[in-house]
Amino acid sequence: MPSNKPITIACDACRRRKVKCDGQQPCIRCGSAGLICCTTSVRRKKGRQGATATVLQELRKAPEPLHTNTNNVISTPTPQSTVISNRFVRKSGLLTPNLVQSCADYFFARMLGTVPILLPTTFQSHVDRTSECLHSYCLVVAFCAFVFTQTGYTSCLDPENQTAGRGKPLLDEALSARRLLDPFAAPTRHGITIAFLLYGCQIGMGNQRQAYYFLREATTLYTAGMLDQADAGVDDNEGNLFWLLLISERAHAIRRHRPITLQITPDSPVLDDTQSDPSSIGFRCLAELYRPFDHMFLSRWNGTDPSSSRELLIQLEEHLQQAVPADLELPDILLADLRVSQQWLRTMIWQLATSTGFLSSTPSHPCLGFAYPLQIARDLSLATWKLSKESLETHGIGLVEKLFEITCTLTDVMACISPAGLRSSSFDIGPQDYLKHFCTLIHGLPGGQNKFLPLLLAKISQTLPSMLASVTRHLGLPVQGQPAPTDMDMDMGSPVGYRNDWYKAFEWGEVSRIGDKTPEIEGQTLFGEGL
Repeated sequence: MPSNKPITIACDACRRRKVKCDGQQPCIRCGSAGLICCTTSVRRKKGRQGATATVLQELRKAPEPLHTNTNNVISTPTPQSTVISNRFVRKSGLLTPNLVQSCADYFFARMLGTVPILLPTTFQSHVDRTSECLHSYCLVVAFCAFVFTQTGYTSCLDPENQTAGRGKPLLDEALSARRLLDPFAAPTRHGITIAFLLYGCQIGMGNQRQAYYFLREATTLYTAGMLDQADAGVDDNEGNLFWLLLISERAHAIRRHRPITLQITPDSPVLDDTQSDPSSIGFRCLAELYRPFDHMFLSRWNGTDPSSSRELLIQLEEHLQQAVPADLELPDILLADLRVSQQWLRTMIWQLATSTGFLSSTPSHPCLGFAYPLQIARDLSLATWKLSKESLETHGIGLVEKLFEITCTLTDVMACISPAGLRSSSFDIGPQDYLKHFCTLIHGLPGGQNKFLPLLLAKISQTLPSMLASVTRHLGLPVQGQPAPTDMDMDMGSPVGYRNDWYKAFEWGEVSRIGDKTPEIEGQTLFGEGL
């Protein structure tokens, strides 16, 4: 029997329309009108707040609420004249509960220390609303696509790599849903989260232009002042969001010579240094690594500001050493990203010193010496030898690309060293060992064997041909006599997996700045014809 107890709190839509609410969730009137049914704890002030006749039409124009019909169609409540153009057909069987749970388990167990953009409770709230809210559905699909394309999830889930192509359909679904969204119709944090996840997906797919578009959208939404305190909430730390965007933007800007949007000011969010859990410590160290790589550094890096100095580069190098101490003890997953990022940034400093002519035969600091990449390679080799393969796989293609850039710089330096200087002595490891170790890592990590290893072997064959046979034997690969095999070799199942189009289209200037111009040491040419 229906209860005669009066309804004390009507839902928001019924209260605005001044109609009787039955108190159910959802109520009958919202269900029949195609409106989202929710009740806020804040009561509106009494009195007319506008023309009553237009309230229903105004509510129906809101892009946030959704409903799912029996044909698995998610559609936004819109006026009759535009309902067809705004319908979104959810792809059946793509976003299964098992898939969502599996991706969430992997991400929150491994990635919170480097990508703290969501917490489990926040993500679960979006999962619960995927059937009624297009923003939540788009976020969850983009999240799963991110896990497939940007991390080592596929390798962990399927060692035989049979599910490697599942990220593309998820990304396509997220992009299709996002085309119907107004980024200003939902809390800005949702829009920033979706844009960042799509940025990571595009990076994982190798689409650099699309990735930059979504990264700029995320940082622009943040800097536009749309993120108010009401949206920040208590579950997601605004400081984490700011620093995650800053880290991603500066890493991308260094790789691709792009401008940056976010700047560190006295009003910038401060990371909570009272938390002592490993994830918080690891993220604070990661943020500290990128702190000094601001627009001033990038202007010098891009060649638009010639005012760089040796003292500045030395300060940057010393900052990197202090940001991640050598005796820092953290789980392997956190250390893997920290150590590789630290050595990659040290390599970038040395490349800037090279292109600006600051290398010296009697350097005032090791970072201004020609052999500095050998020291970087040694430090990184010792660090990664202690780490598990799974910890390196977690960080996906981004970590592999950093390893690749470090190895290319090492190869360029090795080409200028005598054969005797390349070999190890006694029980000490030498440059040849570093090179083989990095090639082994790239060969075994997700995305490395098919994309970066062919490019690396091609560079070795051009720059350091005496090492090609040794490296390929070390990897268990047939010795390649050409920079890239023919299509017939590909058809015959070459384990190297070369792609001629990758080799031809690759921009070597993004890998190593050594070849930008011939550096000099106190008036004498440093490199020979081999570079």
